[in-house]
Amino acid sequence: MNLLYLSLSYIPSRRASSVHVMRMSAALSRAGHQVELVGKQNREPRDSNLDDHAFYGVDPTFTITKLPKPAFRGGGLVFAGAMARTLLARRSTIDLVYSRELIGALVAAELRIPVVFESHGVETSRPLRALTRRLARHPMLRGMVAISDALRRDLEAEQMAPAHAPLVIAHDAADAPGAVNLERPRRARPKVGYVGSLYAGRGIELILELAKRLPDYDVELVGGTEADLAKWRAYGLAPNVTLVGFVPPSTLRARYESFDVLLMPHPKHGVAAATGIDISRWTSPMKMFEYMASGTPLVASDLPVLAEVLRHEHNALIAPADDLPAWEAAVRRLVDDRALARSIASRAYDDLVEHYTWDARVKTIFTGLGSLGTESRNSVTAA
Repeated sequence: MNLLYLSLSYIPSRRASSVHVMRMSAALSRAGHQVELVGKQNREPRDSNLDDHAFYGVDPTFTITKLPKPAFRGGGLVFAGAMARTLLARRSTIDLVYSRELIGALVAAELRIPVVFESHGVETSRPLRALTRRLARHPMLRGMVAISDALRRDLEAEQMAPAHAPLVIAHDAADAPGAVNLERPRRARPKVGYVGSLYAGRGIELILELAKRLPDYDVELVGGTEADLAKWRAYGLAPNVTLVGFVPPSTLRARYESFDVLLMPHPKHGVAAATGIDISRWTSPMKMFEYMASGTPLVASDLPVLAEVLRHEHNALIAPADDLPAWEAAVRRLVDDRALARSIASRAYDDLVEHYTWDARVKTIFTGLGSLGTESRNSVTAA
């Protein structure tokens, strides 16, 4: 099937959304589809000399089209116009548009191209909510994907879910290495890590306060922009804290495996996406699945939505989001009890391999969409 994947992601970019669409495009191509990923052309200097596929650590099995979004006011309209022209140019050859971009999904539907829309949250603005409801009722919508069951429930409650097409739950995912090392050497100073964005709403304050309670541990945070790093340096770092900064996604596996414990301290409320929207009710963080793939045990916050994947003392230790002593106790427990650490990391990896790889995600989506994954353009549009 010829599939056009629409996104709002800058490519290449440090944002998790760009990692998501690149990994999904690779998995869709492995499933046998001809994939063209459409995103934004990044105006910022490149973080490395790697080409786009190598930067993300994915095989070059799909094409990438980058559309301009000028920095001046109205640049979004320029991008939207370029996306519309791309859809028009591909209209006769596209079997399906798979979109994380609401406006592009609607434009494709109006052009009579079959559409699957992936939702990562409930829109907050009145115009976008209205457009989501319009797309949900559109006859060219072949299905919707929600990243958590909590999001599915809210989409249905807000009448933003399709009545005539499937709504599939597909959590985010990670690639699984062919083998995973569950052994962590005992060292004089255990190493605790966080990998991800450093903007507000990611629990960074808790990590920095936790580091003060763990002076005999090394605490390392990987990720963040230069502005983020400057902000947290001004916060007043304990001497055992290292801010590594951004590293290319293709190099993260070795980072994950260097830690004794990984942290995911999302707050109960105010979990922020890059847009600043609170996603604490619906989040399905890629970081969680990358942690699960690493062979390193994790401690996570007790957000209800995370319980769709994580279970206390099964594949993670769960701590109350605002209970610093509980986080300290969980970390020390995993470092001191290596048998527990290995069993949790092993179950997390097994759960990842069985349910939450990118290939499994694509299979879940197209199984939920029914026969769509094997139909040609002619049979799809006849529906």
